[in-house]
Amino acid sequence: MIPGGLAMTASFSASTLLADQMTGSETKASLAAVCLSIGGTLAGIPLAALMARHGRRAGLAAGYFVGALGATLAMLSAFLGRYSVLVVGMVLIGTGQAANLAARYAGADLATDENRARSISLVLWASTAGSVVGPTVALGLKSFFADTEGLSGFALPYALALGLFVLATVNLWRRLRPDPLHVVAADAGATSVKLPSLAEAGRILAHPVASIALIGMMLSQAVMVGVMTVSPIHMSQGGQNPLIIGLMLSLHIAGMFAFSPYVGWLVDRVGGQIIIVLGALVLTVGAVMAANTEAAHATGLLLGLFLVGIGWSCCVVAASSLLTASFPQERRVSVQATADVLMTALGAAAGVSSGLAVEHRSYADLASWGAWVAVALGIAAAVMLVRNFRMTRRLTA
Repeated sequence: MIPGGLAMTASFSASTLLADQMTGSETKASLAAVCLSIGGTLAGIPLAALMARHGRRAGLAAGYFVGALGATLAMLSAFLGRYSVLVVGMVLIGTGQAANLAARYAGADLATDENRARSISLVLWASTAGSVVGPTVALGLKSFFADTEGLSGFALPYALALGLFVLATVNLWRRLRPDPLHVVAADAGATSVKLPSLAEAGRILAHPVASIALIGMMLSQAVMVGVMTVSPIHMSQGGQNPLIIGLMLSLHIAGMFAFSPYVGWLVDRVGGQIIIVLGALVLTVGAVMAANTEAAHATGLLLGLFLVGIGWSCCVVAASSLLTASFPQERRVSVQATADVLMTALGAAAGVSSGLAVEHRSYADLASWGAWVAVALGIAAAVMLVRNFRMTRRLTA
């Protein structure tokens, strides 16, 4: 996951600034970045179907390979100056994002109820090194080794992403043996793994605990993607150096992944529903800080996006653990893929909307709206937590 995470964040960090220089439109710039989430949404079900039939190894390796093809197209777009080529490339890179998201469930395949959240969080943590340094390295290459006024300099981050996706594909294909999904299916005596289907959404929402997990994943993703997508444009308009923008994204991604083992430890001890409420609170604080920071001042944005990343980590680690524990082994791949598709779809919608919001209103308004969404998530999770607690007490009385 380390090279895959670095490739993803290097690609994302360059996309908004490259598209902004190509088109001069904040909406089109945010759309280019959001195409990563759109690609992840489109790839979620096919990759899960591949994993259901052939195991985690085949699905994850395929996702990274398609990501490499996308990085190639995005690199060419910087030389050609073609926005449409960049968009297609970012959609294909999004398949790599779908693989990165699915990889966290590989950590849960062989876990027990006592350490499931910790296992998921450790897989997320493994991508920290690559994910955190990706934006700084990618935009640092653009800043130091290329003409900062031209488009061709943005080919360097995508060349880096291409090499890393290829490395991730080869490494995973050779080393993920035995396949964890095959092992756990054999141990559980499962004759088959259910193929993914969006019909699973109804089963998730009907489950009292899994529904909290799905809402937590979707709304935290929406807040995170919405605020993060346009933050580089906001800072660029304030005259910030690309290296500082890369540092902001690196700190944000550090918040998303670096502390995930501690988050997993907390989830295993106090419960995922409580941690979703905590994550919503941290998301709110981070979004409010970003909303109240001018474009020329980096400190509030650095800290605000860092807290948004931590809040996202709390919600996603807790929700992933709750979702996995709520269904039998033969149905987990299906419900996991369905939840990830819905999560990335709402994130993509939030990303597209963020560009429109900034173009027609302001960055401050957008981040403030994100804070209110986080508040709504916290309230919904708290209400469901109380409801489920009362239901459990009645059943055990």
